[in-house]
Amino acid sequence: MALSVNAMAQGGKIQIGKTKVIPAISLQGVYDDNIYLSAGHEEEDWITHVMPAVGLNYAFPERGSVTLGYNGDLAYYGDNDDNDWQTHKGMLSLDYEAPGGLFLGVDEVYTDAEDPYGSAEQYGLGVKTERWNNDLKTAIGYQFYDRFKVMGYYNFYKQDYEKQEDYAQDYDDNEFGVGAQMRFLPKTWGFIRYHYGERDYFTNKPAENVTEATDSDFDWSRLNLGLTWDAGAKLTGELNFGYQWKNYENATDPAGDRYDDEDTWIAATAVSFTATPTTTLSLDIARALRESASNTNEFYEDTGIGLGLTQKLLTKFSLSLNGRYSKNDYNRAPVTGGAKKEQDNYLASVGLNYPIHDWLKAGVSYTYSKKNSNYSEDEFTDNQFMISLSGVY
Repeated sequence: MALSVNAMAQGGKIQIGKTKVIPAISLQGVYDDNIYLSAGHEEEDWITHVMPAVGLNYAFPERGSVTLGYNGDLAYYGDNDDNDWQTHKGMLSLDYEAPGGLFLGVDEVYTDAEDPYGSAEQYGLGVKTERWNNDLKTAIGYQFYDRFKVMGYYNFYKQDYEKQEDYAQDYDDNEFGVGAQMRFLPKTWGFIRYHYGERDYFTNKPAENVTEATDSDFDWSRLNLGLTWDAGAKLTGELNFGYQWKNYENATDPAGDRYDDEDTWIAATAVSFTATPTTTLSLDIARALRESASNTNEFYEDTGIGLGLTQKLLTKFSLSLNGRYSKNDYNRAPVTGGAKKEQDNYLASVGLNYPIHDWLKAGVSYTYSKKNSNYSEDEFTDNQFMISLSGVY
């Protein structure tokens, strides 16, 4: 996102009372040697991205803040201009602590997209698809004596594709939860959280026998344990592991294949460690169950790990190195009699940034990504070279 949390911290030179106005823009040129992420239809192109952004941040002194923001990404292809696309995001973030110990958090992101980046379920990866998403996360809680916290959660996610042919990807999630935290080191908290959620695929197609009685609606319960840290600690983010139970509402899918309930361990760990003033290390471990669509009993276990390094060089330059591996294990074969689908995903990137001014920086980077699969039609290799110029004021 062009207007990230770090960008918000760097910007804010325009201030009206307690409100900061933070404009930002990024210009990127990307050479991509496989724009469709395909093994059989490899096409190279030069893509120009224009990414405007603006944020409004209003501070409640010693209590928190509220932020409104907009990010845009306008992509223009040099040769394949039919692939030009635009994606727009609107954001709201509220963080407030009342004098008596009550606190409230709200994060809302609305996305109107037509990009080729695909969904969390990898649907439409490499192909321009029009859709919109709404992602809402809320928390309300109470803190006791700077040592204990109790919390309640409500999360809502909705995904809606524009074209009727993509109907099997349209759904909404509702999730409720409770949790508790305890401080056992000056800036370190331990937590436990329990959530219950339901997914409803709301666009059915009776002509293909996809109805409320055959679609892949399901509910889940998850229990998470972990560590989190206060702002300013050398460690930031969350160490988060748990277990999830998934139960389908229907017995069989439209083809008559049985839905099988699943339970497994899950993870949502993303941690950064400031080793020195010039060196930051990062780790992410993620594992989730991902449903393919409303018209099939297919799902897969998505397990991944990533490592990163950010190193300041010669007082001005900043070098970033990142690597990630993930594995997708499917519960069934895509065709009758075939082997269960397995995919290995690799990503590596290196980037170098240079601050031209305190509000303007330039960068170059290279990204390599590859998917291996026991089904050759899913495989691809992609190389991207990027130059960028971005400013936050």
